[in-house]
Amino acid sequence: MRNTRLSTLAAIGTAVALALTGCGDDSADGADSAGEPSAATTRTVEDTFTGTVTGVPTKPKRIVALWRTGSELADIGVVPVGALQDEFLAEELGADVYAKVSKVPTVGSFEGVDVEKVIAVKPDLILGMDNGGLTIDYKELSQVAPTVILKIAEPTDVWANYEKIADLAGVSTDFSEQKKDLDAALKKVADAYGSKVGSLKVTALGSFDGAAISVDTSKSLTYQRIDAAGFGYNAKYTANPERYVAELALENIPDLADQDIIFYDTDLNGKPLNSVQKILDEPAFKRLPAAQKGHVYPLTSGNIYTFEAGLAQARDLEAAAKDYTS
Repeated sequence: MRNTRLSTLAAIGTAVALALTGCGDDSADGADSAGEPSAATTRTVEDTFTGTVTGVPTKPKRIVALWRTGSELADIGVVPVGALQDEFLAEELGADVYAKVSKVPTVGSFEGVDVEKVIAVKPDLILGMDNGGLTIDYKELSQVAPTVILKIAEPTDVWANYEKIADLAGVSTDFSEQKKDLDAALKKVADAYGSKVGSLKVTALGSFDGAAISVDTSKSLTYQRIDAAGFGYNAKYTANPERYVAELALENIPDLADQDIIFYDTDLNGKPLNSVQKILDEPAFKRLPAAQKGHVYPLTSGNIYTFEAGLAQARDLEAAAKDYTS
């Protein structure tokens, strides 16, 4: 799959916004005389995957990162005290960030968590996401520390939850500053090239293990970034799509013959992801007009949910726009 860690995601409805309500004065000391967070430094988090969660610290110091939260926490400078297996991948975080989290203790996988290992790292907050397909016992974990699990339906919801993760981790300012930088980088591309690339037919694709093409639809984060950078897109995949990607059989590669630009998924280092190279090497793909004209470009995967990846996408989009219009 385009990202094996996301293969368990199912379309279970629209992700619901997380409501955060503060309790007390955030300026008070972070713990009372018993070593527990005081009422003045906790809040209630409503409408999570497991319902309402009380006693959530406003400035947590020891976070355990469950499914799909590790890379986002690391991206904004938070080093968890424990995490699920594969929450931190060098190809998603880059060498510098990965070095800071590479030795974070593993407390389980998305199939289950070792509660004893969680207890051992003494968390004051446990964060995660769930689409209904995991088998983690959150009730048991909540006996160790407040456990906030955000709802997701599509992989794009992982990014949509980023701001909530930053808020829960007490680093909203860092998130806001980086988001401004990313928005500005994409707007820069749109301002410079939008008048020339806005009417183009563009498709972004990945691979279903080399057996079929996965095309990004308007429900994908990749599409959102392409659109923000001023590019047009393939109308076939923007008219109320069912999922964030749609399958295109290899024998239907000629369907892309009318596309002006084709983007393909890469990791942070520009390496094609998940058998994408096999797609690019298909004789039918090489015969596409976009390929013949040299208008097939790398694009950092939209399934890497970090600002570093977002900025890399902006650079990739700028490079493609510059090349196409030169």
